[in-house]
Amino acid sequence: MTAKILCIVPYPGLRNKVQHFFKQLTTENADLDIQIQIELANLANKNNLAALVKNNDFDLLLSRGGTVAFLEKQTNVPVIDIGISQYDIIRTIKSIPDLSKSAIICYDAFDQAISQTLAQFNIKMTKYVVQKKMDIKNAMAKLAASGYHNIICDSGIIVASNNIYHLNSYLIESGDEVVYQALKTCFLLLREKETNINYFNLLSETLAAFHNYTLFFEKDNYFNVLFSTNKKKAAFLAKKVRKALSDATPIVTWANSSWHVVVTQTTNFSIATLDYLGKAPSSSQTHFDADYISSVYSTCYDNQFFKLLRHYSHLQAPVAIIGADGLEKEYLGSLIFKETDAAAPIQISLSDHESLSKALADNDSIFFDNHHLIQITGLEKLPASDQNDFFEFIRKSNLDGRNKLIFLITQPYGTKLNISFPDYLTVNELFLKPLNAMSYDVFNQLVHSILNDFNLKTGKTFSGISDTALDHLSSYPWPHNYREFIHVLTTALAVADAPILKGKDIDLILTQLAVSEKSQPEQAALKVASPAHRGLSLHDIIVQDIKQALKENNGNKTKTAKELNISRATLWRYLKR
Repeated sequence: MTAKILCIVPYPGLRNKVQHFFKQLTTENADLDIQIQIELANLANKNNLAALVKNNDFDLLLSRGGTVAFLEKQTNVPVIDIGISQYDIIRTIKSIPDLSKSAIICYDAFDQAISQTLAQFNIKMTKYVVQKKMDIKNAMAKLAASGYHNIICDSGIIVASNNIYHLNSYLIESGDEVVYQALKTCFLLLREKETNINYFNLLSETLAAFHNYTLFFEKDNYFNVLFSTNKKKAAFLAKKVRKALSDATPIVTWANSSWHVVVTQTTNFSIATLDYLGKAPSSSQTHFDADYISSVYSTCYDNQFFKLLRHYSHLQAPVAIIGADGLEKEYLGSLIFKETDAAAPIQISLSDHESLSKALADNDSIFFDNHHLIQITGLEKLPASDQNDFFEFIRKSNLDGRNKLIFLITQPYGTKLNISFPDYLTVNELFLKPLNAMSYDVFNQLVHSILNDFNLKTGKTFSGISDTALDHLSSYPWPHNYREFIHVLTTALAVADAPILKGKDIDLILTQLAVSEKSQPEQAALKVASPAHRGLSLHDIIVQDIKQALKENNGNKTKTAKELNISRATLWRYLKR
């Protein structure tokens, strides 16, 4: 007889952990036939939670926090609480750079554990215990008005924190130990349900849950594949493993995608795993990750910026969003769309005379329709005569009166705008800052915010980043800005081992990025573009340029640090090594 577990988790990272340990325990308890259904939900979806419990036949329920108490009222089926440990609470607190501007918002279920932990470690933090949605809104509004930047909270509270209140939210994640123990309890309770298991299929399914591909080789013989989770690709994958070993790099590429290769030696086998890291970003890429880019903007821009954005959203006049490549301007367009009554957001490129002429001559063009939000790209690439023709078309056809227009303009930071909007066309302009224009403190806050988002998505438990890794990130020029930064940081986190992201993890991805672009990483902020840098490590290059800048500034360390956009502490660290 098959036993069934319904697991309700509040965030994707916990789902990954449950899947991981469920597969592990299934392997360890091969005589049990247990199925698990994992649903992503929290107390914000009470009707869905009740329906899940009542409409299905489960032997056990597994969840955490306030959801456990709610489920116990809906059913007689035993509910196992995943919970949080004292270590989970401390780990989350330590991951926040500035505790003085941080507070805690929690449900009753976690209040006792949090209060005991704060008291035991003598940590003083503002704390709100909430029951319903209005309590959450009131707490966030008070914290935002009082100048708080960060909140430690549960997943049901995170939803509105970034976009509405511009508070960076840090989830208290359930660590590996508590997740494993909760699942182990489930298996102990279901031990009486036994059946036969197909061990070969179990191995394949378990390995597939952990990695995209797994290969077993004869010990140190990477031409002899003994087992592969994908038999058809076994020879091809073995070739990629051999290349990773010969090049002494854990990252290989094919089909314009990056893969992480790890080889483990046992007594009898060499085992290789390959995991997909994603496609490398390009300057023409327009897709953005809404979760990560939301954190970028909420960290790098203040409340006044978002107030201005909302104000421009409610005006009929067009909006021009101006900034360098890779700033994911489309994200701001999506925020404007949410504030309008437009039927649909539509993007159109006018990067050459042909595309402009076609759009203006075709009666089926979106320019002849109404009630849309139209994002226009490529306008800066048109000659002045074509720009003027388009502006005249807008005036005569009342295009800006019939639709909400957004001009997404790519323009290097600090340069003169390559577009002259006519006086009859009122355009509200928003200028964006590139990543290398951010202060060191803001950059530090941004890195920790992305790190927290990554933990939420993947279930990893990174608690911080080393000074060296942060220095390498802050001194890199980021020619493709936010898009490239998110790709590099999240790829490094995917490859690295928790809990601390190290300098070598960042160097690995930056080097791989340079190879994929057939160029060496340029340290623009440190003016590194000299042939003298060839053959030097990233660290040696930075030290060399700091010394050169110090010489030019007659030994003035404060002036040098400011010129290089790094802190004095960072400058001292490099000079002492």
